[in-house]
Amino acid sequence: MTPTLTTPLPTAPRAKPARRPTTLLFAYGATLNPEHIMVRLCQPKIRAIARLPDYRLGFHGHSEVWDSGLETLVDEPGAEVWGVVYELSATELDRFDAWQGVKLDGGGSYFHYPVEVIDASGQVLDALFHRKTEMGPQQPPSRDYRDFILAGARTRGLPAQAMTALEACPSVQARYPVPKMNTDIKALASKLSCAC
Repeated sequence: MTPTLTTPLPTAPRAKPARRPTTLLFAYGATLNPEHIMVRLCQPKIRAIARLPDYRLGFHGHSEVWDSGLETLVDEPGAEVWGVVYELSATELDRFDAWQGVKLDGGGSYFHYPVEVIDASGQVLDALFHRKTEMGPQQPPSRDYRDFILAGARTRGLPAQAMTALEACPSVQARYPVPKMNTDIKALASKLSCAC
């Protein structure tokens, strides 16, 4: 018996899932340094070099890795901080948030803080930055940590006034060789892929 061939019924095309929007993240401090950021985000898209008015760079708490205070941005009318605006996909932002200990309910080490930054052409951009949740006591950065931040700022091409401000930032000698990498960070870094 010869089998009967039938024409399959046409099916409606599947709708593509909606893409999550990108986010502009204002990066400052160590996250300016490509060596630091590439472990977390591979090669994030740089949208602009920009400044954030009425904030200054501050160091609070303590990092065992750098024997140093950790950077955050502190409100200060009349001051300004220069940084880089990364345009991150939702996946990149999730990955970076996890690494930084960001929790949207404020229960992590950092949280998202919305701001308006101004790029070199004067355009205002809506961005967010990672703000420290618990400030802790003010503590200067170790010299190695400050130099690491300076190297990143230099690589990113921050303007002269931003470099001068960073160079003038007081620092202290670390009490032991830094950076001190803990095994958990090394293990996590080794598992990260640039297929993002």
